[in-house]
Amino acid sequence: MANRSDDVTRLMDRDVGTIPNYSGEESSGREESESFGKEIYIMDFKRSGEGVLAVASTTYSLNELVEFLESPTVKIPVGALDLGTITPVEIWKAFEMSDRKRYFSTILAFDVDVTPEAIQLAEQLQVKVICGGMLERLHYQFKEHIEELGEDPIMEDEAIFPGILSILPKAVFSKEDPIVLGVLVVEGFIKVGVPISYVRTAGCLDLGRIAWIEKHRQPVDVASLGDTVIIKIVASSNPEEKRQALSFGSHYDTSDDILVTRISRGSLFALRDHHKDKLSFSDMKVLSDLKRVLNIK
Repeated sequence: MANRSDDVTRLMDRDVGTIPNYSGEESSGREESESFGKEIYIMDFKRSGEGVLAVASTTYSLNELVEFLESPTVKIPVGALDLGTITPVEIWKAFEMSDRKRYFSTILAFDVDVTPEAIQLAEQLQVKVICGGMLERLHYQFKEHIEELGEDPIMEDEAIFPGILSILPKAVFSKEDPIVLGVLVVEGFIKVGVPISYVRTAGCLDLGRIAWIEKHRQPVDVASLGDTVIIKIVASSNPEEKRQALSFGSHYDTSDDILVTRISRGSLFALRDHHKDKLSFSDMKVLSDLKRVLNIK
């Protein structure tokens, strides 16, 4: 039976092709990609009405917010969209959408203000207004809100597809949380929101989830086999994951240059039950390797 060291070696020995000669001067992360001003058109404002009310200051940020909330790894239903400052109008809209599900009587607001009148009305109607400037924080606060209500929205198991990345040694921009670095996708694909682990012979480190992906100085949602991209990884509020992410800088070594999507037993069942037809033979082999490397029983 192959031991764990053999599995790690097999991951690291994959053909990574030609690695571009990145340098720190070529890109400085998300801020630079945003400066290129990729034109974003807002999604269709017509919604089913079942879900939270998503509000942001601009169409670009609203597009980001909705894509994050409805991503496979977050899966918060969005019932309606709005722009600008939250007023009593938005409070009434969220209240009317809630129906019998109290957690839908919620506004998730990205980088916007709330008027005093709206705050007062929200308290009267028991509409939860969650504001913030970080998408992951909004997600965390919404989960806390659901736990307080004692309700559990029915969502599919998280299906995490296999992905293996090779770190580009000349494109490691930040080793601290949040981690920002250049990678080459050598197996599978990655999406915004997927959890990532750093593979070492001595053991794996859980670094957090991908917050954004930049390709050719433009933000993208997915990076596929052969793509060279820059990713930002943000640790969750979980103390152990936070500790492991913070230790990445001291443990990173150019001889250990592999990142993988952090699959779990639940995600394997979800892939088997809902996405089996999308998995190639190569994907199945990678999943088998990842199960052993990540010690999934």
